[in-house]
Amino acid sequence: MLPLHILRIAGLCAAAAAGITLGGALLYLGFFLPFSVRSARLLPPEPRSTVDGVTTLDDAVAACRRSGFSGVELVAFAQRLTARKMRYSRRNPWDSWERCFERGQGYCIQKGMALKLILQRLGIRSYAVQSLKCAFPPDVVHGVKEPARVSGHLWLRVPVDGQVMDVCPGSFSNRPGRIHFTILSPVRRVWPWSIPVLHLFSAAENVRRDWKNLFP
Repeated sequence: MLPLHILRIAGLCAAAAAGITLGGALLYLGFFLPFSVRSARLLPPEPRSTVDGVTTLDDAVAACRRSGFSGVELVAFAQRLTARKMRYSRRNPWDSWERCFERGQGYCIQKGMALKLILQRLGIRSYAVQSLKCAFPPDVVHGVKEPARVSGHLWLRVPVDGQVMDVCPGSFSNRPGRIHFTILSPVRRVWPWSIPVLHLFSAAENVRRDWKNLFP
């Protein structure tokens, strides 16, 4: 038997963890979820999009295989295809990676993970990384001009042809090893178990930004 004081401490820790979890769930259900629903209803996302005959992830994988490329050229082809297919959007924050690709819109996590799935099906290893501070140039999102900004970002790193390259589908001008943003804080690997949590917080932040743009 464990000493009584250790059992009490363990019980308090369990209760605190349960309270934090319950509080987070209530905050999500009471604020972020209706917030995102209101935003989506104002300007709903497109149901599907097709670029060069590519609609689904399976279509993208088939197009990559037909390209005849290999190595870094194949990675570049998949990156450009994803960038062309998916415009930046905050309107479908809760969609799966596959659904985002079909709709042709999503934000950094959704775009990066969709590209990761394409590379994985092509037999190309990659892993997600993030930095909490990246500087981005001015942009237009949903018809609203946004000034240069600093925010967190997720993209991929791909070991290919003896190099580990930054690969981001956030801009069509990007190429393996060339990105459209400036990294201002340490880059950390994103482990698979942390993706759902990161997705939740990123979605909530993007919904907040979109709501702010709609009602400045």
